[in-house]
Amino acid sequence: MKTTAFMLAILMTTVSLFGQNNNRNYDVLITKADSLYRKADYKKSALAFSDAFKVPDAKITMNHRYNAACSYALANNADSAFANLNYIATFMNYTRYSHIISDPDLKSLYADGRWNPLMELVKINKDKAYAKLDFITLNGFKVEVYVAGMKNNPGDKPIIVFENGMADSYDRWKPIIDEVSKTNTVFAYNRPRIGESEDDHLSPTTGYIVGNLRKMLIERGLKPPYLLVSHSFGGAYIRTFASQYPNEIAGLIFIDPVDFTKKAGMGEQPYLEMGFTRHQIDSAFGKPNEMFLEKLYAEMPKYYVEEVKISVQLTQTEFNECDRNPLPDVPVHFIMAGGYSESGGDHSPLICDWEKLFRVSENLKMKRYLQLLYPLKYGKLFYCSKSSHFIQTDDPDLVISSIKLALADYEKLQRENKTSR
Repeated sequence: MKTTAFMLAILMTTVSLFGQNNNRNYDVLITKADSLYRKADYKKSALAFSDAFKVPDAKITMNHRYNAACSYALANNADSAFANLNYIATFMNYTRYSHIISDPDLKSLYADGRWNPLMELVKINKDKAYAKLDFITLNGFKVEVYVAGMKNNPGDKPIIVFENGMADSYDRWKPIIDEVSKTNTVFAYNRPRIGESEDDHLSPTTGYIVGNLRKMLIERGLKPPYLLVSHSFGGAYIRTFASQYPNEIAGLIFIDPVDFTKKAGMGEQPYLEMGFTRHQIDSAFGKPNEMFLEKLYAEMPKYYVEEVKISVQLTQTEFNECDRNPLPDVPVHFIMAGGYSESGGDHSPLICDWEKLFRVSENLKMKRYLQLLYPLKYGKLFYCSKSSHFIQTDDPDLVISSIKLALADYEKLQRENKTSR
């Protein structure tokens, strides 16, 4: 019996190690595929995705299949692109209709007879998943909104409001919305030109977007306080909201935000710490950067270009529109992505250790975030060592935990304020 048990233990350990090795092989191939995509070597990227999907017992995610489809489409392999897209739509219940219909990576598929039936399937998936989808009309234009958990809105509990990243749609938040709407009312939406929100032909300045958001919340009967949760460029919008309406804020969660703490000269600090001269920095990021933006403006869709232009303006004005007033003393969380990707300097002539530069830059940014948190009673910083920029996709449980923790700390703050009166 002991011999049998021992052999069984060895077998189980071997199977476990084999599975771990398979997962490592899969991760290595996915990282390679992503890196090749960022270097615009789409054919090799697609092949790396294909090799990854052949790894035995690999845990292939919907996001990875979608990214593979993008690489195949950009490599002009429509059959393989559609194979992956149809798989996630049919078997993985892909719902991101707002994203897929406007993804420039898939342009080569638009004229294919298989495109419209695929879009119809994704739209059906979306309509089922977002049965509470609605529209609000602002200034004569429709804005796509999603409200969940209305039964959890007694009037004094914080409303959880999601602000998307640059040119992104609210469906990226779905697993998180599904969980937190069990206890709180949730409001999510797509900014003008994104998803099914109409083009209002106006520049998406932070002041304008914040004004729109507040009007929509009031129209839906969702009164403050608000726990604002943002990703990436959405951080500029919720920072502006908190600056303009500090008394309406229950908390702020910044998920790998645009760096609204950056002031003049701070963008050069990582390069200077790496030993680059002023001439090298100016040569690499002067005219080449302008050319990169011109190319982007010419090739990318309007909804993306308009927000890039606002991002450039905010950087030039040191984000004064966002942080003209201090953060309110409420729970504030920064969640930073530590997963390095090789996209760092692909369009730059500088030669250096790009991962080291990334770490130096992140450390400087972290210090600035901590400076903002020090005066606050319930400020917290989370560092995700392996997550990519899309932490809400890579680690939704962390975002859910952050929201629940912020809500609990807000309740503590309310009790403490009542006691001190």
